[in-house]
Amino acid sequence: MSATLQRRTPSALTSSTPHAKTLNAESVTAIVTGFLKRVGNRGSLKPKRVSLEEGVYTVEVEMKKLIAIVRVDSETHEIKEYEIQAKGEEVPFISISPKIVMVMFGVSAATYIALYFAFQMFGL
Repeated sequence: MSATLQRRTPSALTSSTPHAKTLNAESVTAIVTGFLKRVGNRGSLKPKRVSLEEGVYTVEVEMKKLIAIVRVDSETHEIKEYEIQAKGEEVPFISISPKIVMVMFGVSAATYIALYFAFQMFGL
């Protein structure tokens, strides 16, 4: 009177195909932004460009002061490599904003008025 029990493993755990869904630009962008948040980016992420070359998606994501370049394999959906670098924007040597112009105008007007009354008092 012996009974044998057989255990069945769920087929979802023993699937031989790793990923049945194919990647597109939207899903790759979601994978990359999720990855960047997991590695510690707390700021906003602005995806700028996605390209597919020889089975590898390249995604460029702009952050506040950085740019991340992430490469994702289109078959295995794995992140093959990533690089985070500073933005290469050139800052002009002298930046003239309207606020600075108004402050300079105010300072020069105040100086002119102060010197005018000082010369009037001394009779010069």
